[in-house]
Amino acid sequence: MTLFFFHLALAQMIICSLILLPLWQKNQSIRLYILLMISCSGYLLGEIFAPIEADSYLRWFELIGGNALPGVFWLVGISVFGDHVVLKRWQYSLASLTLVIPLSSALLQLAFDFQLSQFVLAYALVKYGAMSLELLLISHALFIAVQHWRNDLVQERRYIRGAVICVSGLYLILVIFLDQLLGSRWVGFDLIKAILMALLLIGINFFLFRLRESSLFETVSPANRHVAEINKTPPKELSRVIKAMVEDKLYQQDGITISSFAKHLSIHEYKLRQLINGEMNYRNFNDFLNFYRIKEVSEKLVQTEFLQTPVLTLALESGFRSLSSF
Repeated sequence: MTLFFFHLALAQMIICSLILLPLWQKNQSIRLYILLMISCSGYLLGEIFAPIEADSYLRWFELIGGNALPGVFWLVGISVFGDHVVLKRWQYSLASLTLVIPLSSALLQLAFDFQLSQFVLAYALVKYGAMSLELLLISHALFIAVQHWRNDLVQERRYIRGAVICVSGLYLILVIFLDQLLGSRWVGFDLIKAILMALLLIGINFFLFRLRESSLFETVSPANRHVAEINKTPPKELSRVIKAMVEDKLYQQDGITISSFAKHLSIHEYKLRQLINGEMNYRNFNDFLNFYRIKEVSEKLVQTEFLQTPVLTLALESGFRSLSSF
């Protein structure tokens, strides 16, 4: 039964990679996600064919994929669920440490027959330091997923945030904490891991098959947003939304949330999300607010009466909390 679910999960990963492969060139999130599927496949092959001979190619694929998994998961988390995050070199370098540390130890052992386990202090430092880094990266990825959950306007991606990503993160934490750190091998542990992995991948593929890749990945250019206001007569509810921004200037309110905005308009929150996302192509509530904030500041900057007004003042009056966010 355990092998069946592990094989099912592996098949789902292959399907997921094939679905996304034609979209490889669209953005970095898709490329990282495919890399995540490859890393997961390496980990699963180790579970399916365990024990694996130390000098086999499969063993190296399992070693590289399994150890790269937490770092790649972190990069995917902040790339997909962060607020317009552009990954930097130091983030790639930090993520690569989950692979570099164990891989270096394995290469030293292979090339020089160097056994790090002979040095108790150094072995403990490397082992527990690597595990701490993995748990830290996974926890931060989960924090990012939760932090921006409220302002996410894409309902399908909200489901993925709350279910698939969080459960998969908890799965990785359980595997690292229980399996690697505590060495727990109680009956049924492998079966539970296999079932969770299979269900997670089936859920991901459901969204990619039934919905659209843009539910999870950014595929709409910022230049194409706000098209409802320009290209067609907006529905009655959307007219109220735009009126609240243009005439009432609710975007100037400090700490305005989509919940308080929905109450002001007497519209259900889920309906408001559908209007702003489906009709105006905004994926994030802050992006929606910032459109009007930037528009107000831009207009004031060319007016003579505001020539002596500091930019910071204009930004704060329009609703930005700081000059850096503006």
